[in-house]
Amino acid sequence: MKDSALHHPLKTLVRGDPDVLSGWLKNKAAHQSLGPLVAAIISGCAAYGFAIGLWRAPIQGLFVAVKMPCLIFLTLLVNGLINGMLGLLLGSGLSFRQTLHACLMSFAIFSLIVGSLSPIAIGVVLDAPSPGEPGTEAWYRTILLTHTAIIAFAGIVANHKLLRLIQVFSGDAATGWRTLIAWLAGNLFVGAQLSYNLRPFFGNPDLPVQFLRPAPFDGSFYESVTKLALASVPEGVLGSLFVWICLLLTCWAFTRAVFCFGRHFTSRK
Repeated sequence: MKDSALHHPLKTLVRGDPDVLSGWLKNKAAHQSLGPLVAAIISGCAAYGFAIGLWRAPIQGLFVAVKMPCLIFLTLLVNGLINGMLGLLLGSGLSFRQTLHACLMSFAIFSLIVGSLSPIAIGVVLDAPSPGEPGTEAWYRTILLTHTAIIAFAGIVANHKLLRLIQVFSGDAATGWRTLIAWLAGNLFVGAQLSYNLRPFFGNPDLPVQFLRPAPFDGSFYESVTKLALASVPEGVLGSLFVWICLLLTCWAFTRAVFCFGRHFTSRK
């Protein structure tokens, strides 16, 4: 591997050549890139976090600028061992160290993208009416949709880079897809709950500006979503039937996934 890949890690990461990045993971000296990757996550997510919370209040922007990098690192920390075990189980060929490094690279790509798009988000905020003014509700929805689109775009690009990296590293496209889906499921599950604990991010204009909501560990993201779902369905027998159908479909999907994985491992043996 060329020395320039280690001397200019962010430039190498942005180019996204999977062959170079896979060689990067195999090189024991690649730990030199950890500092720039961490710096990219902190700076990119802090800039974008400020843009997210700025509309509610400048102090809310500062709060979110601190919390968003923390959310990324906490998700990586919690899912690090899980992703490492899943990678070994699914035959990705990645060790625990390489898995953590690959996930860190993916989060760094995400952070660079959202950080570069933060001026657009700030521009939307500066053109928006302040909380409490006429048209606030419509602008609040616009800001939410804008941030959702930016996050989705950055996540798709970052995950696509990670997919190509796993496929080149393992030498098998199917293994890359299986590993990536397993990692994404874990990251989504943990990240959603951590974002619930660290709320608020967008800053609801009907609630006070706070670093954390009171009792942040009471309840869960999934409990909140379930309550909203139950509140949106009809009462009585029809509502109960709807809930049971959703539960059965979830159980079927989980069982089907386990069966497919088990059949794959059995065939490999």
